[in-house]
Amino acid sequence: MADSMIENTIMVTSSSGLDAAVAQLKQVDAVALDTEFIRTDTFYPRLALIQLCDGLTTWLIDPLAFSEAEFAPLVDLLVDEQVVKIIHSCSEDLEVLRYALGALPRPIFDTQVAAAFVGLGFSLSYQALVKEVTGVELSKHETRSDWLQRPLSDAQLRYAAEDVHYLGAIYAELSAKLNARDRLNWLQEDMATLISGAEHEVPVEEYYRRIKGGWKLDGPALAVLKTMSTWREIEARELDRPRGRIVADKDLLEIAISQPRDAKALSDKQSRGRSGNGTGKGSKSDDGLHPRVVRVYSDKLIELVDQGLNIDPELYPDPLPKPVPKEQGGTLKACKKLVQDKADALAMAPEILARKADLTYLLHSMVAGEISLSSSMENSWRKAMIGDQLLAFLDK
Repeated sequence: MADSMIENTIMVTSSSGLDAAVAQLKQVDAVALDTEFIRTDTFYPRLALIQLCDGLTTWLIDPLAFSEAEFAPLVDLLVDEQVVKIIHSCSEDLEVLRYALGALPRPIFDTQVAAAFVGLGFSLSYQALVKEVTGVELSKHETRSDWLQRPLSDAQLRYAAEDVHYLGAIYAELSAKLNARDRLNWLQEDMATLISGAEHEVPVEEYYRRIKGGWKLDGPALAVLKTMSTWREIEARELDRPRGRIVADKDLLEIAISQPRDAKALSDKQSRGRSGNGTGKGSKSDDGLHPRVVRVYSDKLIELVDQGLNIDPELYPDPLPKPVPKEQGGTLKACKKLVQDKADALAMAPEILARKADLTYLLHSMVAGEISLSSSMENSWRKAMIGDQLLAFLDK
């Protein structure tokens, strides 16, 4: 623990300490930021640590030592437009900070995204990026440790400091490469879009769209799925419990398809091979409803099925996007080839140019007879880089 990184690490547990940290951090143009949190048994993440580094000093801010009001100086730093916040793979950090502090850092520079822009790979891990830029090899031995315990162990303190210690050097190198290739504005555009999307929780009535397999359902079944998903979302947030600890996605889908109208019909869908311990561990089979679901929520689920089936057909949810039809497989492959070739020419990750969802949207629009780009392509730098080329190819 006697190395320079740890010697320059300060644990912040007082208002005066936080004021001093923020005052020093506001003197630089960019600040490395990371969080540690726990959400194993809760719907909402429980913030356990905030790490900040100015390149010389690392501050480990203990959120358990502060009230919400006492975080005002930190919030002021997070929203200071003159200080860039450097984060690696920022989506979860944004969610945690919005929930815990009611604020989002801005502007941000996501080093994982930036790495993809300059051809270092898509979804590159922090350890891999640190090794690529600095040659240092990090371990992830504290990834699953209890960050809410106090005091934190020496190993946890080291891990937490490492997570921000190298971000400044990575930021400098990636910024230089982005500027040299005239792509910094592309990244900034994507970061602004990301922040905008993170400002609000997904509405409770919209979560059903994320349930895998929902595209298979017809109008009545989709109405049932949406009704049940909306109830579960409200329940999960009010009880602060993970969705799967109430009713798993696969169970909602099964009920939406089978539409049981009484307790016996629901019980008949129960898995006989599950242990019933609420986690699915020890299960012999994943078929059928979890016994706990039937035991705890039988009456409520039957009520929700009735509600969904009694919705006016004119109010049925619109069908969810389906996978690209098999007969369009060749066209999809050709589109992927265009994206890959363009990405190769630009020396960047193809996933940055066009996501699978973008290509699926494009192919569905073609099948529907009106070729168009997804909003994420139409309203960004991607339209000129690859979007127009894809439209021209499909419009032959």
